[in-house]
Amino acid sequence: MAVDPGRADAQDDAAGAERGKLSPLQRLLFGFPSLPHALVAYPVYSLLPAYYAANTRVTLVEIGAIAAASRIFDAVNDPVIGYLSDRTRTRFGGRKPWYFASIIFLLAGSFFLLTPPPDATIIYFALWSTVLYTGFTMFEVPRSAWSSEVTRDYMERSRLGAYVGWFNIAGSFTVYVIPIFISLFTGSSAVGESTMYGISFVYFVLMPLAIILAVRFVPKGVEVARKPVSFGSLVRTMWKCRPLLRFYTITALWGLGQGVFISSSFLFQTEYMNLDEQVPYIMITFFASGMIFMPVWSRILTTADRHRVWGVFVALSSMAGLVTLLLPRGPEAFIPILGLTLVRGFLGTPQNFLPGAVLSDVIDYDTLKSGSNKAGNLFAFQMLIIKITMALGGALAFFIFDLSGLRIGEPGTPSSDFGIITCYLLIPIVLHVAMAALCWNFPITRKRHAIIQKRLAQRAQRASRDQEAAGSRAALAG
Repeated sequence: MAVDPGRADAQDDAAGAERGKLSPLQRLLFGFPSLPHALVAYPVYSLLPAYYAANTRVTLVEIGAIAAASRIFDAVNDPVIGYLSDRTRTRFGGRKPWYFASIIFLLAGSFFLLTPPPDATIIYFALWSTVLYTGFTMFEVPRSAWSSEVTRDYMERSRLGAYVGWFNIAGSFTVYVIPIFISLFTGSSAVGESTMYGISFVYFVLMPLAIILAVRFVPKGVEVARKPVSFGSLVRTMWKCRPLLRFYTITALWGLGQGVFISSSFLFQTEYMNLDEQVPYIMITFFASGMIFMPVWSRILTTADRHRVWGVFVALSSMAGLVTLLLPRGPEAFIPILGLTLVRGFLGTPQNFLPGAVLSDVIDYDTLKSGSNKAGNLFAFQMLIIKITMALGGALAFFIFDLSGLRIGEPGTPSSDFGIITCYLLIPIVLHVAMAALCWNFPITRKRHAIIQKRLAQRAQRASRDQEAAGSRAALAG
C-alpha cells in the first residue's frame, strides 16, 4: 500500500511530540539561525545610532525618532504575520513558509542599513530600517510560534531555548570579534565602517544557509488544537487570560528597561568611561561569559521554575552595574570592568532564552482552555510589546541625552554624565526590579504545566487516531 508522504511526516511529528524530544542536531539547527540574526540585530539596536550620528548627516534626535517610528511600524506587522502563520496550512506547516521568505528582506535591509553613504539622510535611515524590521518580523514571529509546537515538554523547551540563547549570545559575541580581527590589518579595534562591512559580509553568508538548514531538518511540530483561530477567540484570550496578561506586563517592563540600557551601553563605555579601544574586548567578555556558563543554567533549570530564574537574575544583573560608579574613568578601569562584565554576563543569560519558554507554557494553557492554538498571534503580540517598549525606551534615552547636553566626541559635563548614568543604570534597575516582583509568583509553575502537558498529549493522541480512522475510511470508500 502506498504511503502518503504528508501523512508520514505528520505521524513522525506526532511521535516526536509525544516523546517530547528533539535530537541534538535538530536543536542545533533550530538554534543556529540566532547567531547571524543577533550578528545584525545587536548592532542595529546598540551600535548603529552612534555610528550614524558620527558618520552620516542624521542627528541623534532624528535617529531616536526614526528608530522609534520604524520599530512601532514593524511591531504593527507582528500581529499580521502571526495571524497569517496561524492560518497558513501547508505540508511544511504554517511557520516554515514565512520563516523562509524572510531571507530577501533580511539581506536587502541589513546591507543598506549597515553600510550607509556619508551623505545618508533621515529618509535613507527610515527606509532601510523599515525593510530590515519587516524581515525581523517574518523571521522572529514564526520561529517563536514554531518553538512552542515542535516540543511541549517542560525541560525540552528549556533545552531548545538554551540552544537558541547560546547562538544568540554567540552572534552578539561575533559582532566584537570582527573589529578585533580587522584591527590586525587596520591597527584599530574601534567600531567603524570596516566593522559594518565585515558584519554585512558574514551575515550574507550565514543567514540564508542557517534558515534553509532549519527548514529542511527540524520537524514542523504537531497539531493539538482542532478549532480554527478566530478574531473573537483571540480577543477573549487577550482580555481574559490572566497568565498571559501578567506575562505581557512583565515583558513591557523588561522591554522599557532594556531599550534604555542598550541605547546607552555603548555611550557609557565610550563617552563616560573613555574606553573606546577597549569596548570590543569588554563586550566579548560579556557575551563569552553567557556562552561559557550556559551549561550552569541548564543545571539550575532542572529544579528551579524558569519564570523566577528569568526575573530575579535580570534584576540582579541590572543592580550589579552600580559597581561601575566606584571605578576610575579611563584605561585603568579596564581590568575591573572586565571582571564585572563577566559577572553581569552570567547573571543576564536567562533573558536570552527563557521568555519564549514561559510564553509557550501560557500558550499551552490557552490551547487547553480554548481548543485553538494561537501561538503565532500571541508570540506576535510579545514581539509587538518588546519592539514598542524598546523603541520607547531608546527614544527616552536619546531624549535624555539631548536634554543633558551630550555631544558625541566632545568632553563630557556633569549634566551629560548624569544623563548617561540615568539611562545606563538607574532607569533599568527600577524597571527590572518591578519585573522580577511580578515574575516571582507567576501562576504556571513546573507542576501545573505537567498537568497541562498531559491533557494536551491526550488530545494529540485522539487527533492522530481520528486522522488515521478518517484515512482508513477514505481508503475503503475508494
